[in-house]
Amino acid sequence: MSTILDNLNEEQRLPALETEGAVLVTAGAGSGKTRMLTHRIAHLICDLNVSPYNILAITFTNKAAGEMKARLEKMIGSVDGMWVCTFHAMCSKILRIHADRLGYTKNFTIYGDVERERLIKRLLAENNFEITVDTACFHISNAKNHLVAPEDYDDFIGYVKNKDQICATYSAYEKEMQRVNALDFDDLLTKTYELLTKNPDVCEFYQDKFKYIHVDEFQDTNEAQYKLVKILAGKHGNVLAVGDEDQCIYSWRGAEPSNVVDFTKDFAGCKVFKLEQNYRSTKKIIERANTLIKRNSNRLDKNLWTNNSEGTRVEEYSGYNDLEEAEYVASTIKELVSYGEYNYNDFAILMRVNALSRVLEEKLITYGIPYKIYGGFKFFERKEVKDVISYLRLIDNPKDDDAFMRVLAFPKKGIGEVTINSIREIAVENNISMFEVMQNGFGLSDGLIRKLAQVKDLFEQLTPLQNSMSLTDFVNNVITMAGIKEAIGKETEEDVNRALNVDEFANSVKEFDESNESATLEDFLQSITLMRDIDTLEDEANFASLMTVHSAKGLEFKAVFIVGLVEGLFPLSRAIMASDPNELEEERRLMYVAITRAKERLYLTYPRIRFDYKTKQNQYCSPSRFLKESTVSYIDELDSSPAARSRLALSEMRQGAEKRQSFAGQRANILVARDEDDEIPTKPIQPHGGALDKYKLSDFKRGTKVSHPHFGEGEVIVEVTDFSGAYVTIRFESVGIKTLSLKYADLTIL
Repeated sequence: MSTILDNLNEEQRLPALETEGAVLVTAGAGSGKTRMLTHRIAHLICDLNVSPYNILAITFTNKAAGEMKARLEKMIGSVDGMWVCTFHAMCSKILRIHADRLGYTKNFTIYGDVERERLIKRLLAENNFEITVDTACFHISNAKNHLVAPEDYDDFIGYVKNKDQICATYSAYEKEMQRVNALDFDDLLTKTYELLTKNPDVCEFYQDKFKYIHVDEFQDTNEAQYKLVKILAGKHGNVLAVGDEDQCIYSWRGAEPSNVVDFTKDFAGCKVFKLEQNYRSTKKIIERANTLIKRNSNRLDKNLWTNNSEGTRVEEYSGYNDLEEAEYVASTIKELVSYGEYNYNDFAILMRVNALSRVLEEKLITYGIPYKIYGGFKFFERKEVKDVISYLRLIDNPKDDDAFMRVLAFPKKGIGEVTINSIREIAVENNISMFEVMQNGFGLSDGLIRKLAQVKDLFEQLTPLQNSMSLTDFVNNVITMAGIKEAIGKETEEDVNRALNVDEFANSVKEFDESNESATLEDFLQSITLMRDIDTLEDEANFASLMTVHSAKGLEFKAVFIVGLVEGLFPLSRAIMASDPNELEEERRLMYVAITRAKERLYLTYPRIRFDYKTKQNQYCSPSRFLKESTVSYIDELDSSPAARSRLALSEMRQGAEKRQSFAGQRANILVARDEDDEIPTKPIQPHGGALDKYKLSDFKRGTKVSHPHFGEGEVIVEVTDFSGAYVTIRFESVGIKTLSLKYADLTIL
């Protein structure tokens, strides 16, 4: 008899059939683990008649949860009643129902990193503590990830400098969060665990509800998340954990790769399966990944394999400096797109740290390559957007002191920081919120009461409106009545951009309102707080992606560049110097994740010289150990093709050179080298979009006035001297001197 599992391969089908008891699936990168997981859920519902109400599927990003839900809807239709969500979203749902059991109201505010850090900064200042905000944040999060209460953290951490201040700050932070009816992201997990352990009736309800539990990306669970899984599965024991300890890259925020191994011990009779067939990458990319990750000792033995083609060789490139490295990346992307083989959205540029993005951005702009940065500044954390959100948060939760202080600060109301601190002191002394102080005038002077009157009147008008109009109309009224856009003004370009961001925020509310019937203000605020910037990745948009390796987790691209592969950057210096070998193993896992994002082409690049901002000098770089660790000998792989011989000669020339050649002279030799076994493009070669599509080399004489779409107007100061690279040097009025390739730079002669 045919079942819904017939579409799976044998590796995937076996764990999907095991529906009773504990099952651990160690799934290599690109092995179809999500496909197996969704088919297993569909099998439970369609073949075994399990109610969707009794199924829980947990993953780590909203994007992944959305994709899983979409797959299930396509396979089985409606998934009403089933919880398909992240850990934090699941906990938020539970706490919204039962928060009163823990002394909170159901409309608690969820504090993001910005609000948490602002509160901790205030607490440190009030107590004259010398520890930094980062130190306090780390220890508070560390304690919560390990489910350690403030009174027990002293013994938990042993000897640490300024331990008394750390523990006192943690204790004060917890009291303040309770007072203002707020939870941070870690609290969503720890408070849910506390709720379940202290309330047997609530615990039994959710154990009965979630008879079948599925956890994706299990290697990323921290102690609190793992214990939540254990307690929810405590009655029926039907839990499927899917993970890959080789892709555990979040230990810095509490992830425990050992949870994968511990799972087999904690769940009696656990069955273990492996998914090792990779459907994503070519054989040469998989070989590189396997060779690297086998050097890690803290892992279960598995070996990725694929039936995909051999593919093109993994390219390594050594630039003189980071500018030349970025030049290689940008020109290679432009070249491959020009051949007609790829679109811009087929490319990802991955870096270990965000600091590498500046020169890459500049070169992408120079070559006219559309791009988008992920893992950078988030839309909902821009100042003007946070200002609007603070009004909404305060309406939803009047106890939210952080939102109240932001409301007082913008638009300006003639109330300074000293006055705000005075209001807060009164609130703390009376164990009430700052909003209540304003409402009742506790301890306030007549002058301050008059200043606060406009704020009080505003909220008395706004609060009733949320129940009498749509969410979209209500938020637009808040923006208008609070005078947000008027306060921003429109005198400068920055003012205009900030005002447009407010408009875009209002548009985000409208989209949410239209997509979520009967949506409330509380629903919207929760959705944007739980959202991650990488969750909004637009798959169809035609731009190259520039992101950190952490941001790239779970994604795939036809062509991937891993840049900045030097010792100290990737792996980071702290991992190299650390006494704990696990830190270097985590860096190696990061490199493994980066490599396995690539489907067809992989480029590994590094500069030989980087500017050191500490010494204010250029420093020679050592290539990352991961280059050697991932292959026996890159040069030995070279065949006797003309392209290969050329590349070998170029490598020897570069490594042996004592002085730098002219930039243009070097660049003439670093256009994309194509192997004889590469597929020959069948599509017609497209124009580069550069100046040579419109002009001749001889048109760019010294003194010629030109215009660039991003750099503005400029003047040629050095004519074309390298006819292969077609480079000219131009002094731009806005950005100074730039050396550009006429093949790619979109220049217009004035």
